[in-house]
Amino acid sequence: MSPTPKYPFSPSATLATILLCCTVLINPSPGYAADEPGIVHNEYSGALIQPGDGDGQVLRRFEVQTIDSPASCFFHLSDDLRQGCPWPDSYGVTGPATTQNQLQPHLLYPYDGTPWFLALPPLKVALPADIQPGHAWTQNGWQLTATESRTVENLQIWQLEAREPRGRRQSLQVDATSGTLVRAEADIFMGQGDQFLLTLVRSATKRLTADEAQAVDKSRAALLQLQAKLGRRPDAQLAELSQRQVTDAAAVLDELTTLAAGTTLERLTRQIRADVEIQKKRLESAAGRAASLMSSQAPDFTLNLATGGTLSSDMLKGKTVILHFWDYKDSPLSEPYGQTGYLEFLYNRLRNQNLLVVGISTNGDLQTPENLARGRRAARKIAEFMNLSYPIGYDDGTLLKTLGDPREARGQLPLWVVIGDDGKVKHYHPGYYEIDAARGLKELEAALSEDAGK
Repeated sequence: MSPTPKYPFSPSATLATILLCCTVLINPSPGYAADEPGIVHNEYSGALIQPGDGDGQVLRRFEVQTIDSPASCFFHLSDDLRQGCPWPDSYGVTGPATTQNQLQPHLLYPYDGTPWFLALPPLKVALPADIQPGHAWTQNGWQLTATESRTVENLQIWQLEAREPRGRRQSLQVDATSGTLVRAEADIFMGQGDQFLLTLVRSATKRLTADEAQAVDKSRAALLQLQAKLGRRPDAQLAELSQRQVTDAAAVLDELTTLAAGTTLERLTRQIRADVEIQKKRLESAAGRAASLMSSQAPDFTLNLATGGTLSSDMLKGKTVILHFWDYKDSPLSEPYGQTGYLEFLYNRLRNQNLLVVGISTNGDLQTPENLARGRRAARKIAEFMNLSYPIGYDDGTLLKTLGDPREARGQLPLWVVIGDDGKVKHYHPGYYEIDAARGLKELEAALSEDAGK
């Protein structure tokens, strides 16, 4: 078992090596009283560590900045550009007043073939007015306990211990005046309970001038407005944007660039611009693939079923068929698994209209003889958990490759393909759909209706 991190903080070689010079606490900008209202810019350096011999192995380094004012605390996390937290989810508002269903600072880390959503320690804490050692209170599901107050580098801080019902714990140092995080260590669990350590240290803090504050306030307001317009779920985890979302982001790129110029948010706007260009190319590639397939004869195929037996294209002749390529793994569940539930709902509503849904698992376990039983078991488990009534099959990956694996064009699964009752491709959609809570998979249903009307 991995060693348990020690609490509270100690001047260990681990932090000194991993965090380098970031362990120096920076005092508030000279010329300002500690309790003077205004906008403060904080910078943090963090690391995700796998404990082991010596200092352990650093799996991911990242940076966080906050723009903190009496009214709100805006954050931006700079994660791995390819495998980390997507930019639409890398910023937002945090603090004691936020609710648990609000987007909060987090890493996205792939472990054992699965992306894990790793929440960061609180960047802002509401300290009770009558706080003293032993004082306990709750914040966003965590039980906080004050252990001691002390002075570090001329800064008065409170040492806090935090626990939550699932057994995770954090050790925090926060500014006694503002409640702003100064330093944190947190337990992180991934896989089958494998334990890791997440560290976060404030490396710089600066009170913004009136002009700087005005500029950054306009920039963050525009960024939050864009984020709201994109309408992503807080736990979306997907880097892929829909056509509408790409269009909405592209429409405000010039404005965002102008507002953020010379501010601490300029780096974020550059990332948005670069990603939007990549997303445009991905969508163009998908549109080209769809155009080449449309009205063409669907390929013949034979699938092995997770429950036993086989299913071939010959058995589906005369039916309208939705092929849904997805990993169909039971653990851990991540988006877009919710869309699978909408697909089941659509199937149950239209199954009497000559419609059949076929789930095709892309779980890598099904491609290796030694893991085949595990892959089939995972498919059966998620079908049972989600009460799926349509069959789930798999092949050696040939069918997905023939139709066009969206991952080859930097896209993501799932892939949805509709085959009409004449055996021809009628609809091709890589990635997730934008869900209408009232109408479910309206885009997919519209494609089915269009085919039925011909």
